[in-house]
Amino acid sequence: MITLTTKLGSVYGKPCGTSDDGKTVYEIHSIPYARAKRFEKPERITQYPKGGIINREETVCFPQHGYPLWMNVFMKHHMMRPEFLPTKDAQTEDAFVVNIWTDDLKGNKPVTVFLHGGGEGSGTVPMYKGDNLAKKGVVAVTVTYRIGSFGYMPTFDGNLMNADLAYLDQQAALLWIRDNIQYFGGDPDNITLVGHCGGGLAALYQFLNPTSSQCFHKLMMLCGNLPSLIDRKTAKEMYQSSLQHYKVSSLSELQNLPAKAFLGHSQIGQGDVFDDAFFIDDPNTLLKEERFPNMPVLIGTNADEFSMIELPMYYRFLGITTKEKDLDAALEKKYKEYGKELKDEIWSEAQSGIDLQVKIMELLVFHTSAFQMMEQISRKCPVYGYRLSYVPALYKGLRGAYHGAELAYFFNNFDKMRIPVTEENKRQASIIQNDWISFIKNGEIPNREKYNEHGLITFYDKKIKSIDFPHKEFIQELLKTDLPEQNRHSYIMNMSEPTGKV
Repeated sequence: MITLTTKLGSVYGKPCGTSDDGKTVYEIHSIPYARAKRFEKPERITQYPKGGIINREETVCFPQHGYPLWMNVFMKHHMMRPEFLPTKDAQTEDAFVVNIWTDDLKGNKPVTVFLHGGGEGSGTVPMYKGDNLAKKGVVAVTVTYRIGSFGYMPTFDGNLMNADLAYLDQQAALLWIRDNIQYFGGDPDNITLVGHCGGGLAALYQFLNPTSSQCFHKLMMLCGNLPSLIDRKTAKEMYQSSLQHYKVSSLSELQNLPAKAFLGHSQIGQGDVFDDAFFIDDPNTLLKEERFPNMPVLIGTNADEFSMIELPMYYRFLGITTKEKDLDAALEKKYKEYGKELKDEIWSEAQSGIDLQVKIMELLVFHTSAFQMMEQISRKCPVYGYRLSYVPALYKGLRGAYHGAELAYFFNNFDKMRIPVTEENKRQASIIQNDWISFIKNGEIPNREKYNEHGLITFYDKKIKSIDFPHKEFIQELLKTDLPEQNRHSYIMNMSEPTGKV
């Protein structure tokens, strides 16, 4: 570690490589952007003590499960691989920090801000390290924010409700970045917000929030979802259930429980809530009425989003039958009269009955969301769409283009993965990263179709081409029903048996 001097204050920085123009790239960990007590709204930090170091040397994350690395040997779940786990982070409830990678403290370079998924992780897991972005002339920033129950559990103190704290944390971080990134070589007038999975949904929420959307100029939603909010009455019922679950009777007692009490029960009391603080209007209404800013947007999904659940341990929980003779009955139970239509549409792409059930879930949760966002946002904004099919050699390719596979290409962090990397992997990483860095820098991707111009998306495979959105006409018919919305809601709320109300 060395000490770097900025106009904001001195910071610990660690050299981590050399940029394409020969400058030293530094990673700067754990600069605090806010403070908050448990289950209370964040308070932005606007001033730091003069004369001292303003950040920490260590990386930090909010309390979460610690998965021993050996578990992956048996589960072979890609999100439990070491490159996705904050194994080196110190767990603390004071992890309101941003992490920065830059090669020029006095520069004026484009900025990318990354929001990780909301289930677990931090801004400094190996996969999210931004050194390879900084080498390409981008100031990379990751945000660590409250996750699990700490970030999503609605609580009440009398009639006062605190909810959606994860999104308020992110908003505080965006305001901090807008006001301070110039001291780290970033251009405050050229910021791209990037979110993956739960972070992709969060990025959409920030895009629709009039305060947050003033803090960035381009948007990338990787494998995100559409909004699914609950009302205040439901939130209060969840809160009461939470009190019963934790065997307490008040908010103050919840606040005094040890942090480990909340681990393993992340589904208890969670939900995005109409809170009149962050959500001042229905996000779905804002999308339909085009009440959002005009900025370049990139949206996409991977071909095999749910491939990680093609493991026997998940089948019963998700209502997946392993018996071909029971397939039609299982589909009818889960999807009502749409079961047969879904089977007929997707069966030719499936390797088995189990794979069919997984692909249906992918379509209803991720692909319909991406399509609907492209359709709605492209009416006002220039939009690029993509579908990633080409995969790294993880598990010898058995999991396909799994959930999160695009991150290795975006960050070009194959060197941080304990898997073989082929020359084709490297070639694809270069192409995809160059495409998306061009978007981050200029809001344009040369030689790629805009969805709003020709209705085409980019298909990233061994051969890259422009294609129609897969199953477009079928998805359009599905969106006339409640089936996709009900299944997305079930997924977001961690329910085991999503059903479609038609």
